[in-house]
Amino acid sequence: MVFVRIKENSWLARLAAKKLRFPSVALVVGRTIHLHNCSHAQFLQDKQWVLHELKHVEQYEQNGWVRFLWLYGLETWKEGYTNNRFEVEARASAHDESLLAKYRFE
Repeated sequence: MVFVRIKENSWLARLAAKKLRFPSVALVVGRTIHLHNCSHAQFLQDKQWVLHELKHVEQYEQNGWVRFLWLYGLETWKEGYTNNRFEVEARASAHDESLLAKYRFE
């Protein structure tokens, strides 16, 4: 069982929201989900969003921090945010409830 932390009012997520021009953002760094303009409770109520972000936690676990960040950045640069393979995979995992058995929130 892997424990995942949720951090509200994250400056990292705020920067991502500004860059992406999204009103609310969840951003994963390692085993921490950083939130902007969304409470811990609101986030957990949106199962598809939770599963999407847990897929990113799994991607970090599979690739390691440095490799994941490098590959994610490269994919975004080459394909754009929406077509980044890690985002495509996370969107496809929005119904993969097996992720809930692998991860628990602190």
